[in-house]
Amino acid sequence: MNDKIILISDFFIDDFVGGAALNDEEIFVTLNKHYDVQKIKSRYLYPGFIQENLDSFFIISNFFGISPQIRDLIQGQCKYILYCHDYKFVQHTNPALYPNFIVPKNELINTSFHRDSLAIVCQTAFQKNIYDKNLNCADKTINFSGNLWSDTHLDFLETLFHNKKNNKHAVVDSPYPQKGTAHSVKFCEDNNLSFDIIKNPDYECFLQTLSQYSGLAFHPSTPETCCRLVLEAKMLGLDVETNQLIGASYEPWYKKNGIDLINCMRDKKDTLLKIIRDVRR
Repeated sequence: MNDKIILISDFFIDDFVGGAALNDEEIFVTLNKHYDVQKIKSRYLYPGFIQENLDSFFIISNFFGISPQIRDLIQGQCKYILYCHDYKFVQHTNPALYPNFIVPKNELINTSFHRDSLAIVCQTAFQKNIYDKNLNCADKTINFSGNLWSDTHLDFLETLFHNKKNNKHAVVDSPYPQKGTAHSVKFCEDNNLSFDIIKNPDYECFLQTLSQYSGLAFHPSTPETCCRLVLEAKMLGLDVETNQLIGASYEPWYKKNGIDLINCMRDKKDTLLKIIRDVRR
């Protein structure tokens, strides 16, 4: 195996700024200091590219755009890990629709693609447990225990931590029903909490706005693998009102807030490097 790493995802931050894209950008930036890393979108993969890089190491993030032909080629001839942002062993990616998060066997997909990987990187023990009991793959799953932020964004969060709070809760206006905007609004109303629905497509402007609130109400209907939003709220010193579907809430560092939590996430780049070095051996 050479020192080249191919990072594959459906989208990167040049498409839009979302949690997975921000995390994947930090995978690229961090690893590119130690390896020769190339990013490529899943829809642009073709057989010749795979054949030219058989001696490379593949990190596969979101992969709905990979064709069955390319998936089979990677699975049969390449060394790869899966870095999981959701639950791609079921078509709708929401195992919360089933008792105990266990998907009926006839609805499972991509099972061999997961099992034939060198490792399945999960973001929390909560996510890992859901993978393990659906795919019987505890020997492959790794709990990354966190998420990745750039040093610039962590520095920015640290400066915002000191902002004055407004004694109101924030509810994020999401176009995705599974993010639970309506449930969060109802929670605030039922509990007599003063709240605003906030939205800003600019990531730093959104953080700036969020930092002015005293709390966050977030009640998703799908299991959050980690949940950057909740962690960012805690980094900013907000109280978080949520449910039991937040992966981060099961990690030992979840009790941290503010600067302590920011510093904890700073260390996750070293965690990434260790995982990659160990798996590549």
